[in-house]
Amino acid sequence: MKKWFIAALFTCGFAHADMLDALKAYENKDFAQAQQQFSALLPLGNELAAFNLGAMAYQGEGQAPNLTEALAYFMLAADLKHTQANDLLQKLLQNASEQQVEQAHQRFEQLKQGVVIVATDLDKPRNDSLPQPIRRVNPDYPAEAARSGQFGYVKLRYLVDEQGKVTAVDTIDAYPQRVFEKSSIRAIKRWRYEPSGQKHLMTVRLDYSLGVGVNIAAVEQTVAEHNLWTYAIAGSPQHQLALGMLLSLVDIQSGNGFRYNPELPLTAAADFSIFKKRADPKPAFDGFWGFAEVRVNPDGVITEELKTEFEARSEVTSLVGLTLTGKIETDVYRLHRRSDLQNRGVSVTPAVEASRTMSGLYWWEQSAKNGNVHAQRIMAAYDRQWEDYLLAQQDAEVLAWAGSRLILEGERERGMQFLEQAIAQNYKPAAEMKKQFM
Repeated sequence: MKKWFIAALFTCGFAHADMLDALKAYENKDFAQAQQQFSALLPLGNELAAFNLGAMAYQGEGQAPNLTEALAYFMLAADLKHTQANDLLQKLLQNASEQQVEQAHQRFEQLKQGVVIVATDLDKPRNDSLPQPIRRVNPDYPAEAARSGQFGYVKLRYLVDEQGKVTAVDTIDAYPQRVFEKSSIRAIKRWRYEPSGQKHLMTVRLDYSLGVGVNIAAVEQTVAEHNLWTYAIAGSPQHQLALGMLLSLVDIQSGNGFRYNPELPLTAAADFSIFKKRADPKPAFDGFWGFAEVRVNPDGVITEELKTEFEARSEVTSLVGLTLTGKIETDVYRLHRRSDLQNRGVSVTPAVEASRTMSGLYWWEQSAKNGNVHAQRIMAAYDRQWEDYLLAQQDAEVLAWAGSRLILEGERERGMQFLEQAIAQNYKPAAEMKKQFM
């Protein structure tokens, strides 16, 4: 059993500072500390923690051997998609009585209720429906970054007042850190929006590259030089965080769309070939408004609608049988045309199927599940359950932005309470936010 316990660290990639401390405690036979550390990660849906607790219960480490408890933890690990848990569970079930199995199922349900984070949908279409600014100031490229050929991005969130002026601004994530953030914030504060008579919470991503975009070969070289993939797979949350940022960078700048198929195996090595730019065919039809993901044959004829969101004004209500013209390089494309965007035509983007391990969001999620607070804050901007988790932890950054959102949604008292809590923790943007809502 012990070989499964230790091998899981290197096969699942779900370890962080607490996890490493727990494994160190385990090796030092401080089983009480190890159990405490593993248990603390269970609410985050950490399958390795559940697997390890099952192993300890089965082996009687720090406790009397308990097959029922071991089965319950292995059931939880399997439910959380641990790659080894289900096979091991089936073997142990052969030696369990009916009563033990029934009790294990009851205990499993109790454990499952304590899990507050479930898997994030990595394949959501991006929200491109934000209002456009009437004045946009491009950020200055930091001189040192330009001299060294440094590329990267910054994603920001900010509050726009009733007159269209940008007030409070902060970063959600950035790569590399402490390079482009100041320039981005200075530029965003000079943006202006059409006065609407109401406040808005906005997000935007600013990309920095010299020439015609990010050089994918340079990104691949960066990953190799810093062993990002190796250490991320091995379980380092800091490397998982950095790898997520790099993959997010090339994901968007590649111009492709990606379908992260959970049925595909987690890849043992990075496959940067998926980011190669593919041709964008054109629709040989008009009248479509909305979002769609469609399958086409080699001649560009749409044979299947995989996802569709037709807007009310769309004259087209079925895409099957319609045609995309131009070079067809994949079998799935995304069609996008929103009435609140300034573009006048339908954008067509290749949708490349890939393993989840090629998604930046996947690695952010692993880093977050392994206890990295920076990654948890990034995930909170994408997924409400991570926001709720960090609110329960009294995280100042999340308290401030969630508080502003709640005020805009009509929950003023609760929102102001969150802002006050963030101010008490000296989160600077919170004071500006409160001023805007007074």
